[in-house]
Amino acid sequence: MTNRPLWGRLTALALALAGGMGLVSCNQEGTLGLDLLPDKDRYLTLTDSVSLVGGTVLEDSLQSQLPGSFLLGELNNPAFGRARASFVFQVLPSSENIRLGDPDSTLTLDSLVFSMSLAGYQGDTNTSLVLRVHRLAGTVAPIRTYYSRDPVRTIGEPLGQSIYRYRSGVIDPINEPVGQNLDSVIKYSGVLRMRLDQTTAGLQLAQSLLAGKDSVEYKDASSFVRFLNGLWVEAQTDPNILRNGNGLLLQSSPVATRTGLYLYYKNGSQRRRLDLMLRTVSGSRNRFEFDYANSEVKQAMGRNSETDTTLEFTYIQAGSGVKTRLSAESLHRALRRQLGAGDSTTLPTASGWVIHKAVLEFVNADSSGFAGVAPPSQLFLVPLDSQGRNMASRMPDLFESYYDGNLRNGLYRFGITRYVQQLLAEGPKGEDLGVIPVNPVGNLAMVRLRVRPRLRVTYTRIP
Repeated sequence: MTNRPLWGRLTALALALAGGMGLVSCNQEGTLGLDLLPDKDRYLTLTDSVSLVGGTVLEDSLQSQLPGSFLLGELNNPAFGRARASFVFQVLPSSENIRLGDPDSTLTLDSLVFSMSLAGYQGDTNTSLVLRVHRLAGTVAPIRTYYSRDPVRTIGEPLGQSIYRYRSGVIDPINEPVGQNLDSVIKYSGVLRMRLDQTTAGLQLAQSLLAGKDSVEYKDASSFVRFLNGLWVEAQTDPNILRNGNGLLLQSSPVATRTGLYLYYKNGSQRRRLDLMLRTVSGSRNRFEFDYANSEVKQAMGRNSETDTTLEFTYIQAGSGVKTRLSAESLHRALRRQLGAGDSTTLPTASGWVIHKAVLEFVNADSSGFAGVAPPSQLFLVPLDSQGRNMASRMPDLFESYYDGNLRNGLYRFGITRYVQQLLAEGPKGEDLGVIPVNPVGNLAMVRLRVRPRLRVTYTRIP
């Protein structure tokens, strides 16, 4: 796998397929090849629809390094069960060769504070989160690949733990050192702060940071990372609260300027602050955990709408949760029956067919949101390999206006004309279709889809 995000590759390739099953010219109505037919008014153009067979499967663990948003919290609802998000990141000094004080000066610890810039939330703000900050045992390098379910190794006990409730618009006055023996009250909003020096592990880290005043730790970024690999921030909620279908998910921007550690200390009588923050060169990743016990998703696993007529929904969940899998083999058979080929492997030799347009629609998507989390604003269709893994670069259709998978009035709509042409011409090749959310490791969006989405096909039969 490469480091390039999956959703950034989805529109990288459009295959212009020509031959017995299709033409590649588009007219103003968005259909392929209709304007190229000789004496096109002589032939009847038809639009029919077929149902697709689908089911819910677990998503593969996805690359989660350098995400577009950090997530922290825990959610629960009867449809999708429990989901927990946490993040890992490096903190770095603001510059090289930092000196905390003069060589003969006495440094005294004031406090060590974890800080996290908040960009928003999803869920129930009446939910209290138990936050924990851990010291990493291994680094999180910006040039390495990490996956969404990779475990996190930590050192010893948590550096700090605190109970937190989100409050919008709260302003915290903080007494900050601003110069020679001067402090000033600075008002911060949208920032979560937690003292770490009140635990044994946190106090030891603070003292170690202070003891490095003249040592190699502050020489440059690489030296500092060898001393402090990074931090893991996790959150849990009361199990009794989660049982009622609540939860809270905090969001933070990786480019925020107030996520990291503040070391407050005195150099003699002068109060100072050392900033060890998330930088643009810091490594980072999100981590997700899921528990589908007693959920609708658990009940839907291993079932599909072809063999189970009682199946009502398929499910999609970001964070490498679950996705909807559509059977290419069933679609292939249904299209051939619709075109008069039955279950044979070739179309009738006495007839010619031109597929002009194929539109896949998921109607009546349950977009009300689960646990207060908005549904995906956009879904993507990707071919799956024999192991069920996403193959983003293999989808032959470009996203077209209004057929781009965006959510509109409870409807997700995709233009897949070239895919259908290729499917009829070459067969399914064992590659089913996966339906996945946009930005799959930068959010925990969820949506419940009606089974048997409809594929509307516009085609012409030439005797």
